[in-house]
Amino acid sequence: MIFVVIANSEEKQKTALSAIQSTGHDAMALSNFSELPELLKTIPFSGILIDLITSTKASSAEKESTNDLIQLYPHVKVKIIDDKVLILGGGLSLEQFVQNCNNFKPRTIRKSERRIRHIPFLLSEESEFIQPEKTVTLNIADGGCFIYSTGEWTIGARVWLRFIDNDKVMTAIVRWWQPWGNSKKMPGIGLIFD
Repeated sequence: MIFVVIANSEEKQKTALSAIQSTGHDAMALSNFSELPELLKTIPFSGILIDLITSTKASSAEKESTNDLIQLYPHVKVKIIDDKVLILGGGLSLEQFVQNCNNFKPRTIRKSERRIRHIPFLLSEESEFIQPEKTVTLNIADGGCFIYSTGEWTIGARVWLRFIDNDKVMTAIVRWWQPWGNSKKMPGIGLIFD
């Protein structure tokens, strides 16, 4: 597991990195919040530790631009005193926080912006479009999209999309599926374009 530490002092960074390494895991240090988005796009982290003083001194723009990203990961605010890393609130030790992060699958964030777009098209399990489903995208990014669908889908299956306005056909792979009626979430499939 790899953790990221945000602390504006080199001394605090070294203390936090050493404490995490003593648990048998790796960590990287950042001196401010503005460096975080680019790092999260390339390295799958297991958790984030934020120095209280660094957080307090950060601008409201820095906090606002990174708050949603931080919420995607296990995270804690810490106070670094001498050679100790104290987790604030919840009564956790650093070792307990690291242990809790074992249940979190390390991830990177989306490299491109997700845009809300409602593009109608026909969705089919076969290239002949024998029984296509009439559907629409809910959002789209550079490499894929989320499509409204109440059908049953297999992760890893290939699908065909025919756009209504120009009859262009594309193929994609089902990356994830949200079944209809399974929760309060919108039913559909997440696709990655070929």
